[in-house]
Amino acid sequence: MGELQEANHRLENAIARLEAASQRIGNSVSAAHVEGELKALRLRCAELENKSQSAAKKLNTIIKRLRDILSENNVSG
Repeated sequence: MGELQEANHRLENAIARLEAASQRIGNSVSAAHVEGELKALRLRCAELENKSQSAAKKLNTIIKRLRDILSENNVSG
């Protein structure tokens, strides 16, 4: 999970830098290009956040199952 969080943090920093660059550039053709990239990065960030949440839920479910199995084995063993 640490790697996903680190990647998410790096992506958020990149988005912040793009937003700052976009504001410095102003209303030029390059600004439209930067805005398009920024939109794509925001979508990618949301996708990564969803995947991270999904992975966390799956891991929690697996951990619970393992704990249940270990508890059953301790009681019957």
